[in-house]
Amino acid sequence: MVDARSRLQITEMQIRTHSIAVKKNELTTGEIDKLEDSSRMFRGVGRMFMLESKAETVERLATESEESKSSGATCQKEKAYLQRTYKESEEALRELLRNR
Repeated sequence: MVDARSRLQITEMQIRTHSIAVKKNELTTGEIDKLEDSSRMFRGVGRMFMLESKAETVERLATESEESKSSGATCQKEKAYLQRTYKESEEALRELLRNR
């Protein structure tokens, strides 16, 4: 039961992380759309910066956003399963204590 509860908290934290990543990508894309198509974009990779075109940057952000959304959906399913498992184990423990 303790294991299910801790896994549930971890899953909730992952869901928040994925939703924050999606929101960050949407805001970044919104700001990039305001810039000219000829603007130079730099992407931080480790300790260096790589030059990208605006189209590449927008495409990369869209891909990252979709990956975060799908991971968030997977985490939502896992959260539902863990909640169900937690409630079942809680009920089993209560039933055990009643029958004592």
